[in-house]
Amino acid sequence: MRLLLMGVVSGWREVLAHKLRSFLTLFGIVLGAAALVGMLGVVKGLLRGWEAMIYETGGIERITVQPRRAPESQRDKAMLSPGRTVNDVDAILAAVPLARRATAEIYIPGGARLYFQGRASSQNVRGVLPATFIMDRFDVAYGRLLGELDLELQLQTVVLGAAVAEALIPRGLDPVGQVITINGQPFTVVGVLREYQFSMGGGRFNSKNSAVFIPLTTAQTLYRIDENVDVINVQLADIADMPHALEQISNVLTHTHRGIMDTRLETREDLLQRFEDTRKSYVYSLGGVAAIGLIVGGIGIMNVMLASISERVREIGVRRALGAKRTDILVQILAESLTIAVAGGIVGMVASVGLIAGLQKVVVASNRPELSPAALFIGVFFSGIVGVLAGLYPAIRASRLSPVEALRTD
Repeated sequence: MRLLLMGVVSGWREVLAHKLRSFLTLFGIVLGAAALVGMLGVVKGLLRGWEAMIYETGGIERITVQPRRAPESQRDKAMLSPGRTVNDVDAILAAVPLARRATAEIYIPGGARLYFQGRASSQNVRGVLPATFIMDRFDVAYGRLLGELDLELQLQTVVLGAAVAEALIPRGLDPVGQVITINGQPFTVVGVLREYQFSMGGGRFNSKNSAVFIPLTTAQTLYRIDENVDVINVQLADIADMPHALEQISNVLTHTHRGIMDTRLETREDLLQRFEDTRKSYVYSLGGVAAIGLIVGGIGIMNVMLASISERVREIGVRRALGAKRTDILVQILAESLTIAVAGGIVGMVASVGLIAGLQKVVVASNRPELSPAALFIGVFFSGIVGVLAGLYPAIRASRLSPVEALRTD
C-alpha cells in the first residue's frame, strides 16, 4: 500500500512538473474515455428506443402471419387457398387456447387523402378490428374507439391519431362528430387518440400519432375487391408458450388454407435477433473508435513514463542503493502510469457528460443516448487498464536499471 501511495504521489508530481506534456498525454485518454462512454450511451439509447417500439406495437409475445409463395409441389393447386382472411383470425381464436387475442388489418391501396374544410393530409389508413387497439396499445383521448357494431353495420366511422387531428381539425373545434372525407368518401370522426411521446421525453411517437383507423369491413367494401387482409397478428398470453403456439397456429392455417403452405409465422424473436446484430455492429464500430483513442492515449503515457525514467535514472539508482527492490521500482512506476491514466479517465467522464448532452440534442428522441453510472465506471476502469499496460514496459525497464550504472549518470 505504501508503494502504491508513493506511486500516486510521484505520478501527480510528474503531472504538475510537466503541465504541457501531461496535458497532451491526458488528452488522448480523455478522448478515448469520452468516446467509450459516448458509445455505450448511444447503444443504450438505441436499445431503449427499440424496446419502446416493440412494447408500443404489441410486445415480444406477438406473432405475425406473413404470406409466402407456396412450395414447388403445391404450385399447381395454390389457387385453392383463399389467402389470409378474417376467417383465419376467427379460426385461431377458436382453436388456439394459447392465443390471448388476434386481429387483422387492411390498407387502402396507394394511401389515402384526408380532407376537411380546406385542410388536407395524406396518410396510411388502416381498416382494423377492435382488437388492434388493445394489441397495439392505443388509447382514446376524446370520443371512443371502433367497436363491433361499427364492423357489423359497416359504418363509415374513423378514429384519428393526435397529429392527424391536429393537422385536419381547426383549433377550438371539437373533432368528435366532424365529417371528413377519405378519398372522397365521408367518414364521421368518433374518436381521437391520445398524443404518444417517447418515455425518454422530448419527441413524439410519430407512427402512432399519425395513425388513422376505420372499420375493416368498411374498408373492404369501399376500397377493396376481395376479402383478403394485409396483416394478421396474434398475441400470446405468455411468451413461454411461443413454441407450442407456433405449432398450433401453423396447423390452423394449414386447415383454413386447404392444405396450401402459403404462410409463414414471424415472431418478435426474429426482430430482436436482428436488433442484436445491429447492436453488435454499433458496439464493434463505435468501440473501435474508442479503443483507438485509448490506445493513442496509452502510447502517450508510455512515452511520458520513458521520458520520466530517463530524467530520474540517478534517483532510481539511489533508491536501489538504499535497498529498494526491483518490485518496489516496478510498482512505483506502474502506480504513476495508473495515476495519469485514471486522471485522464476522470476528466474523460466529465467530457462524456457534455458529449452525451450534445448528442441528445441532435439524435432523434427514439434513440436518444443515455448516460449511466455503469458507463462512467467502465470508462474509468478501461482507462486504468490502458494505464497499467502502457506503464508495464517502462516499469520493467526502470526496475532492471543497474544501481552502479544509474549512480554514474549525471
